[in-house]
Amino acid sequence: MEDIKGLMLLADGVEETEAVSAHDILTRAGISLTPVSIKDCHRIHTSMGMTIRVDTRLKDFEDLSAFDFLILPGGKLGVTNLKKSKAAINCIKYFHDNKKLLCAICAAPSILGELGYLDNKKFTCFPGFEVGKGIKDDATGVAEDELLITGRSMYFTIPFAERIVKHYLGQAGVDKIYHGTRGADLKA
Repeated sequence: MEDIKGLMLLADGVEETEAVSAHDILTRAGISLTPVSIKDCHRIHTSMGMTIRVDTRLKDFEDLSAFDFLILPGGKLGVTNLKKSKAAINCIKYFHDNKKLLCAICAAPSILGELGYLDNKKFTCFPGFEVGKGIKDDATGVAEDELLITGRSMYFTIPFAERIVKHYLGQAGVDKIYHGTRGADLKA
């Protein structure tokens, strides 16, 4: 199996549970996830007053073709800051235009809605952040429609991350996370 690589955009105001827990679950599954700052610096101030230090900034990437998917964590201020960033919007457009998986949780699906990427797609998001002409589906807290995975809120971060794992590694990949098997064992 080929290595699966994802990118996660982080802005000041990000909901830290959505970012850190998704990173943890994907890493345990053997999926590489690179968190990147959309700012010029390496420090991100979260919605709950923590500071996360990341090694990479979005501006350090000239070529995004090595990445298979993109994650947009929520947090009201974090999403506002993502929307204000031309580099972040261009990154999102790159993943969409190149038919790569887009994953957004909480308030972040509103970015995809504003870009028209939710039109006629099943999605979920935090109440009040519905944008676009999509088909809202809150039945399970996570919705998947072709190359789109969305989560309703921080509470659904684990099933959201599991759905990304399942998209690439199937249910066996999800099951192995909880049996203490690392992702490297899945690739054998």
